[in-house]
Amino acid sequence: MRPLVVVDDKVAHIKKALADSGYHVQDLSQGWDNASAIVVSGMDENFLGRHDIVARAPVIEATGRDLAQILADVNRIVGLQR
Repeated sequence: MRPLVVVDDKVAHIKKALADSGYHVQDLSQGWDNASAIVVSGMDENFLGRHDIVARAPVIEATGRDLAQILADVNRIVGLQR
């Protein structure tokens, strides 16, 4: 089974690269319960408008980073979880 990476719509441009790298990718709005990693546009905002949410998966901030850096972080994180 391919690892699930959940991606914020604001950084949707990286979805194809993650899928091409072998990850199952879904929108943040579809949930993150089984995610291996979550990629968001920035941690300075409350991405779901709630304060009581806890994600078990590591959250990767994409702001100011290029695609190679984000992919390297996802690969490192998912590799640690296997």
